[in-house]
Amino acid sequence: MVPPGTVLSRSLGPPGGPPALGRDPPGEPSLPSGSLGKKHRATLDILRAAWYLRACERNARVRATGPLRVANQGPSASATRAIFLGGMIATEIVCKPGALIEIRSIFNYGVSLEAWSSIRIGSRSLFGSMIRVADRGETTQGPVVIGDDVWIAHGAVIGPGVTIGSGSVVAAGSVVSGDVPPGCLAIGNPARCMSLKLRSDEPGAAESTRASEVAG
Repeated sequence: MVPPGTVLSRSLGPPGGPPALGRDPPGEPSLPSGSLGKKHRATLDILRAAWYLRACERNARVRATGPLRVANQGPSASATRAIFLGGMIATEIVCKPGALIEIRSIFNYGVSLEAWSSIRIGSRSLFGSMIRVADRGETTQGPVVIGDDVWIAHGAVIGPGVTIGSGSVVAAGSVVSGDVPPGCLAIGNPARCMSLKLRSDEPGAAESTRASEVAG
């Protein structure tokens, strides 16, 4: 209950009450924009990643803000400059005997990576939550390659033998069973591809691009 006429402050909280969380108490020297807290959190994230990925190759730039489930039975599962975000469901990494996983991207919670041969993910790619990537299905199998600067949205499924070119986007809930060229949008189940150049703020740009593609 907040009494009438009470003034609330982000820095101090209600008069007579405790200071707001993450703020310095009145009269105490303040740290520059919470830098100490950020360093502590970063250190904790690095240590957490080192624990969960202790059976994998990694460097000091790998961070985890939540739990991971890792089963590394293959010769190599490596993570470089990767970030795993915590959430309701832990991200799962499974590397079967003789398989290879290479990771250099950012993952939201609930992502599943399962490699029987190889899964290679490039730099600066973004994975939404609840994405599944597997290189073996009920009837097909083959290495999965995901390029640099790829964005894969929530709930997408990347099937065996798929190569996704750099700079491409996979829409939420899409099921990708074929290759996606660089700079394309894959959408639907099964996913179909369209050039990202078709989206433009310039009037007539989409029509001219579509005409050039048809002519080519």
